[in-house]
Amino acid sequence: MPDVRRGRAASERLSFAVPRLPEDTDAWLHVVSGPSDTAVARGALDLAGRFLAGSQRVLIIDGGPRLRLHARFAGEARWGVIECLTGELPVLGLVQETGQPNLYMLTHGLPASRTHWAGLGRLLEEARPHFARTVLALDADAPAAIGDALAGWHLEGWWAGGARAGRRAVKMADRLAIHLCDLDLTATPEARLEALDARLGGRESAATLSDEAVVQERLDALTRDAVDQALTAGPGEGATVTPPGAQAIPPPPVVLECDLQVRERLRFLLWMRRIQSDELRAEIARPARVAPPGPARP
Repeated sequence: MPDVRRGRAASERLSFAVPRLPEDTDAWLHVVSGPSDTAVARGALDLAGRFLAGSQRVLIIDGGPRLRLHARFAGEARWGVIECLTGELPVLGLVQETGQPNLYMLTHGLPASRTHWAGLGRLLEEARPHFARTVLALDADAPAAIGDALAGWHLEGWWAGGARAGRRAVKMADRLAIHLCDLDLTATPEARLEALDARLGGRESAATLSDEAVVQERLDALTRDAVDQALTAGPGEGATVTPPGAQAIPPPPVVLECDLQVRERLRFLLWMRRIQSDELRAEIARPARVAPPGPARP
């Protein structure tokens, strides 16, 4: 079937949408591109900073083979989008931390002769329950197959670095069938994580800090209770009691062999445990709801 988008008349091309703020939209997926690799990296970081300011968990996906976002965001060049598209590895098992709270990254992956962009929708569905926003960074010459895979998704498209009427931007918008809006990068002067520190610093209010203190106090109390129970409890059945004055002999170390897939799975399980711990902290900090008083009885 021929690609009808390539045959659009100039008046029917999507080009650019009305300017708006990314944080004011309700789209979960945000696609960003630009005239250069640096502009795309700044755009992805700018979008992430806007969402992080709202205390949202953000995932940046490197969808361009030349962007190398891992080098800019202190990540590792290993498995990523390419391997997830083929279904070989789970998305959460390959997500990397950036060092910035609530900001995660999925690298592009190892070089491949063919990219299975048809699996992009499945990749996004797999990541969706775990992140409040996702930023998909693309090269300006991204293939039309990406637009086909994103058909039907509620998303926002952004062009970083100005030149919104440039030929490359218009061609990309028409090729992917995605409306693009100019993205202001004034608040992100460089494509480095350090640029987020000044932007996000001091955004927490005194109330938030107070809530964190309450959470920490309750966690400390739970820890003290657990230690007291361990000290007062006697040895269990089958336990070995060391006589007074005798030195306990530690058991020999256990050597385990582990291949790469098992190690990635363990990394994923540890990451999920950390997320569950964060959610527990948030649940403890959330004030209890008090039911409104009912009507007075006669």
